[in-house]
Parts: sequence; C-alpha cells; structure tokens
Amino acid sequence: MVEVFDGDTFLLSNGEKVRLLGINTPELGEPGSDIARDYLENLILNKRVRLVAEEVDRDQYGRLLRYVYLGRRFINEEMVERGYAESYFLDENDRLKPRFDSLQLIACRNRRGLWAFNVFQPPETPKKVAKVISWQEAEKYYYQTVTVEGEIVRTHRTKKVCFLNFHPDYRRYLSCVIFASDLPKFPDRPERYYLKKRVRVTGLIKPYKGAPEIILKNPQQIEIVR
Repeated sequence: MVEVFDGDTFLLSNGEKVRLLGINTPELGEPGSDIARDYLENLILNKRVRLVAEEVDRDQYGRLLRYVYLGRRFINEEMVERGYAESYFLDENDRLKPRFDSLQLIACRNRRGLWAFNVFQPPETPKKVAKVISWQEAEKYYYQTVTVEGEIVRTHRTKKVCFLNFHPDYRRYLSCVIFASDLPKFPDRPERYYLKKRVRVTGLIKPYKGAPEIILKNPQQIEIVR
C-alpha cells in the first residue's frame, strides 16, 4: 500500500485503487477529509494488508471494492468504530450492516473522531427534528441539524455529485448535495425531480467554500411540500 487518497480510498503498489467497503468518509475538500485520510494513512501506509472481495468486484470508477485487514485488525470496521467513517451500504441486507450501524451509533453518542466536530449526519435524524427554518437563515445554524424549507430554483449534476440550490447564486447560499454513491437511493434524475418544487430538507448544515450546505444521504431527508 503506497498512497492514501482519502479516508476510504488508497493505492496499491501495482497501481490498483482500492475503495473500502461498508464505509464513507468526507470528500476531499470537505470538513474532516484530511483528518480521516490521516487516520487511515497512519494505519496502513507502507504496510502489507489483506484484501477481501465481495460479490461486486469494482465500482463505477474501476476501483477495487474490498474489506481490508491488517493482521487481525479489520480496518473498515475500525474506521467506523473510531468515528472517522460512516457506515455505508448500498445493500440494506448486507450481513455487516447491523454491526457497522451499531458501531456508528456508539461513536456518534460518544462523539468520537469526526463526530466531535459535527461532520457527519447524526444517525437518529432526520424525523426527530422539529425546528423549521427558511433557507435564507441557513448560515446562522452551522453545525446544527435543522429542517429547512424553500423552493429548489436551480440544479446541477456532474459525474460525482448532484446539487439542489435554493438560490441561483449557489456560491453564497444554501445548497443540498447528493454524492454519486447515494444517487441510486433517490428518485430518478433528482436534478429534474426536485427542480421548481417546494421542499423541506432535514440535515446538518455545514460551511463549504463560504456557503452553507446540507449533504443528503437518503431520500427521507427531503420531502416535497404539497
């Protein structure tokens, strides 16, 4: 293992990229991304690891999808247990999901790792949040979990992310962000589905490049107001 890109991706000496299964860490440039990367780097850089494959061998970017072991240490599980990664499974029936979800809940409640900085979406949300605010107020609620109401007036989608914006000037005002890995959970073509709709979005508000954003991990976080 010769290079760590972020908290869930690294490079092997043969040139293959590996994406850790069952977890998700902040994207590069997101709050906490450097902390998660450094933690993984300290664990495995320049060490010989054992890789275990599941049914799906590679993701859409050609990366190997693997569980990673260093001796008896299960690296994927340790990242969640220590609070440097979220539990993340596309298959809700995955055999390890209950274990990872349980470890995530404990890490969140004990504010371990990145949970201490309100980087991740608390697993108990969204429906327990009662406070509803306007999207214009979002920047007043950094690192708080609230419900925001407003109309999606602009959207944009790339290969890696889908943006739902409450104002045309997305560089200054609140955006909702859906990463490509989570898109299969949402309605088809969310950039069209939510456009011109009034919605309520529940999540953790974080600053990104000077503007507030909410990362949407599941469709239960966003509802159309009829």
